[in-house]
Amino acid sequence: MVLSANESLYRVWASRNRWSEDLRCDCDEPATFSISRTDENPGRSFRGCPNFKIVINFLLQLKSNKCDFFMWLDPPLPNQRYKETMWKLYVELDQEKASKEMHMQMLKVLKLMLVMMVVMLGMLLVLLVVVKKD
Repeated sequence: MVLSANESLYRVWASRNRWSEDLRCDCDEPATFSISRTDENPGRSFRGCPNFKIVINFLLQLKSNKCDFFMWLDPPLPNQRYKETMWKLYVELDQEKASKEMHMQMLKVLKLMLVMMVVMLGMLLVLLVVVKKD
């Protein structure tokens, strides 16, 4: 029986897939779980060294100490159409999140304005009471 390219890739992936919590990188740190947001591998789960981002930031200073532990947790997307569809979904999701955050900020500003108006109204009522007494 001849395996297709995808079946062969899936078997390789399945033989090394490890979702376990005790997976450690070459630094002996617990490997962190993340989801790729690149256009080449959108939505794919992976585990990697928690120091990897720090190493990139200080690449010149820590070049020899770089831990490059990385492991995909799911199989590759089967073709370019899937990649493009997943990427479009991530872009739309990011736009929705940005829109939601903007609306939440606007609500905070409106709430603050309402509180300020209530305080000012209270101050005006106090002034009216004081003026009427005189």
